Amino acid sequence: MPPRKAPTARQRRLATELRKMRERAGLSISDAAQLLSTDRTTVSNIESGRFGVSADRVRAWSTHHACPDPKYVDALARMAEERGKGWWEQYRGTLSTSALDLAELEHNARSLTVLQVVYVPG
Repeated sequence: MPPRKAPTARQRRLATELRKMRERAGLSISDAAQLLSTDRTTVSNIESGRFGVSADRVRAWSTHHACPDPKYVDALARMAEERGKGWWEQYRGTLSTSALDLAELEHNARSLTVLQVVYVPG
């Protein structure tokens, strides 16, 4: 996959979780690359969010890294499947990365909780 311009918060989170999974398994980047039949650079790029990863690769990653939690793996696979471009993608390059992250987070939100504190003196 081609490198991304700037990974979103979701993509960075997925990459971080994959890196943590590899580290919990006690594997080096070289070991992981060998298990996944790829090179060290690809593993490093996936773990930094520069390259995307498919749901199938996430499942293979979890199998090779002996991840015992199927719910965790399913959640990561769903994160990897969310590859569709939202309305905010047309503003990439115009808006800051944090504004794009906010737009994506709002799009995927299930609920909104608001707290307003009002102080009336006297």
